[in-house]
Amino acid sequence: METPYLLTTLAAALAGGILLFSYLRRGNAGAAVPAEGSAIRNLGVNVRLRDLFRLAVLIEEKGKDFYLKLAARAADPATQKLCAWLAEEEEQHRQFAQDHLNKWRPLGTHLTEWPRLLEKVKKEGFFADPPADGAPEAEMAAFAIKQEIKSAEFYRLFEQAFPEAWKRSRLDRLVQEERAHEARLRAAYPDLK
Repeated sequence: METPYLLTTLAAALAGGILLFSYLRRGNAGAAVPAEGSAIRNLGVNVRLRDLFRLAVLIEEKGKDFYLKLAARAADPATQKLCAWLAEEEEQHRQFAQDHLNKWRPLGTHLTEWPRLLEKVKKEGFFADPPADGAPEAEMAAFAIKQEIKSAEFYRLFEQAFPEAWKRSRLDRLVQEERAHEARLRAAYPDLK
């Protein structure tokens, strides 16, 4: 009679251990480092997966703000509508990245590595400063097209650096959406190269 009780207790303990291990492991996924030889690893900083999702949040926030400014500046009502829609899309992308961050245990940015990472990605054009206030609409549109290209490139870099996270996160969807944004902007501004 004691054997079934012992087996039940052991099974419950094993199940609890597996759940605890899964929970702890899930919390550390954001600490994953990029694969050796990947472009992200070649940034030369101590990059973690959570840092890239933080960076994605910032990129998408800037994108949303920029599209709202471009919508206000656009002369054509159809372009205004497109830019407002693109701002909504950028907000969805920001929320997607933030949702990933929220799955992991909270951890602040590294005091010295985070500023270096931001500087490196700015040099690569992933987090570029927009045109100055008062810039012509065409200049703003050209910047938006370039940033959509760079955003797709940024999300594509995840694939080589974090192949498992890439598959689980379905980042290919973001790459395709960024490319679609570029195509829509090019259609709205056909005179831009």
